[in-house]
Amino acid sequence: MKQKTTLTILSLVIGIGVLFLFFGTANDQIQEITTSELETKMKTDKNSVFIDVREIDEYEEAHVQGMTNIPLSRFENEYTQLPKDQEIVLFCRSGNRSMQAASFLSEQGYKQITNVTGGILSWDGPLVTK
Repeated sequence: MKQKTTLTILSLVIGIGVLFLFFGTANDQIQEITTSELETKMKTDKNSVFIDVREIDEYEEAHVQGMTNIPLSRFENEYTQLPKDQEIVLFCRSGNRSMQAASFLSEQGYKQITNVTGGILSWDGPLVTK
């Protein structure tokens, strides 16, 4: 009985480890930065592409200067315009939709992906408004 329990636990631990390795690999390519790091990056990094994945009405209401809007609802149809050889920095309201877009890009073979945690809710810099 003890041996059976030990084997069951060992199998469970190995299974969890395999799942962690499998699912962890895609997210290893996604870096995360804060909004203050984003502000610095936008001033100094001329090679990265900055994408706001909020919907058009949200973007038009207020957005960060230098961000290009590709709404998450259209992202799967429009992501091919993004270069694979440059860092793609993704931004949204809170960081959730941008992480969805980041995961999608990772699945499509993009390697240089950065998600901005906190999104516009955490942004302290200037905004372009209507």
